[in-house]
Amino acid sequence: MSTPKTETAWIAQLLRRAGFGYTPQELKYYKSLGYEGTLHELLNPRLVDNSQLEKAIREHSFDFTNSNDLRRWWLYRMTFTRRPLEEKMTLFLHGHFATSDRKVRNPHAMYLQNLLFRKYALGDFHQLLLNVSKDPAMIVWLDNQQNRKGKPNENYAREVMELFTVGIGNYSENDIKEAAKAFTGWQTRPEGFYFNKNQHDSTEKTFFGMKGNFNGEDIISILVKQPATGRFLARKLITFYAHENPDKSFVERVACEYSQSKYSLSAMLKSIFSDKSFCSDRTYHAKIKSPAELIVGSLKILQIESLDNDLPQMMGAMGQDLFHPPSVKGWDGGNAWISSETMMERFNFAARIVSTRFDELTRKSSPTQLIERHNLKNALELVNYFSDLLVDGDLPRSSRDKLVEYASSDLDGKKISMIEDERTLDAKLRGLVHLIMTLPTYQLT
Repeated sequence: MSTPKTETAWIAQLLRRAGFGYTPQELKYYKSLGYEGTLHELLNPRLVDNSQLEKAIREHSFDFTNSNDLRRWWLYRMTFTRRPLEEKMTLFLHGHFATSDRKVRNPHAMYLQNLLFRKYALGDFHQLLLNVSKDPAMIVWLDNQQNRKGKPNENYAREVMELFTVGIGNYSENDIKEAAKAFTGWQTRPEGFYFNKNQHDSTEKTFFGMKGNFNGEDIISILVKQPATGRFLARKLITFYAHENPDKSFVERVACEYSQSKYSLSAMLKSIFSDKSFCSDRTYHAKIKSPAELIVGSLKILQIESLDNDLPQMMGAMGQDLFHPPSVKGWDGGNAWISSETMMERFNFAARIVSTRFDELTRKSSPTQLIERHNLKNALELVNYFSDLLVDGDLPRSSRDKLVEYASSDLDGKKISMIEDERTLDAKLRGLVHLIMTLPTYQLT
C-alpha cells in the first residue's frame, strides 16, 4: 500500500531525476520555490547565475587535452553546478549521441562536443542534430571522414536513423544508402567542420519517399519532422528521467509536445516532469541510480566540498566511464548497472566516503554536537534522522529495526539507550551511514 507523498517528497524526487540530488541547503531553497517554481528554474538555466562554478573551474586549470582532467572537470560540473537539469541533460545527450574517445583519440574534441551538448541541452533538437552531425568528434567516431562520392560510408547515415531519430523499423536499407550519399563530403580538419564539395555526391536521391538533390541538412530536416522521431525521443527521455517501459499514452503525450513546440527538448522535459505518471508510485524510488547519480548524489547529500582525483575512475569501475561509452548505443542503464562486481564497487565507495569524509557531514563538529544540534535522544531518532537524510525515510520495517538494533549497542554489542562516549559514537555514526548507503533503497533514485 502506497503512502501519500508531500510536496517536499516530490521536489526531492524531481531534484534527483532532473539533476543529481541535492545538499540540505539546496533542498531548503527549492522547497521555498515549491514544485512548479523548482521546475521553472530547472527548465530555464540561463536565469540562474552559474558564475561561481565557472570561476572555480578556471582556478582548477583543467587540461582539456588530458582525458583524466576532462573527466574530473565534468564530474566537478555535475557536483557543483547551480543548473542541474542542464548538466543532467548533457549526460543524457552523451549517451544518446554516444561517442568514445577510445576511437576519437582527441580529448579536446570530446570537450568541444560536451560543450555542444550543454549549449543545446534544453533547446531545439533540430539545431542540436545538425550541429552534432557536423561535430568533429562525431565525424571521426562514425567514420564520416571516409564518406566520399562514389564510395559512401553508411555508418553515420545508419546511426542517425537507428539511434538518434526515428528508431529501428522506421527506415529502409535504401534510405540508409541514399542518406549516406547526402552526407558525403562532411569532414573535419584540425580547425573544425569542413565541407569537401569535391567529395560530395550531388546526384538526385530518394529518401523517405521523396526525391531531390538532398544534402546532409536536407536529410536532417526530413528526419526531425517524422512523428517517429518524436515518439523515439519521448520514450528514451521518459526511460531516462521517469521509469522503464513507459505506457504508450505517456509517450504520446510527450511526443505531442515535441511536434507542437517545433522540436523543443525543454518542452518535452516539462511535459515529463509535469505528468501524472512522474508524480506516482510507479516512478518514486523506482530507478536504479547510475554511477554518476550515485557518486554525485552522495557527494551532495554528505556535503563534500572537494573531489578526490580518482572519483572518475571509481565511476568507471561501477560501469560508467565518462567519455568512454561502451558502444554506439551508449549505456543500457536500468538493471544493467547492477552486477556482483559493480555492487562491490558501490559498497567500496560508501566505505571510503564514511571513513575519509565523514567529518564534512558533521560540518566539522563532533558527533556529539551533531546529535545535540538535531536533538536526537535515542537510537530510533538517530536512525530516523539518517534514513530521512539519505533515503527519504523509505525503509522497510525490518531494515529500520535492524538499524535501530545496531545503533542501540556499543562496540561490544552491549545494549544501551544512547551512546555517550565520543569515540564510540563516531564509529557508530560512520557505521550507520555506511549501512544505509549499502541498502537496496540507497541504490534507487
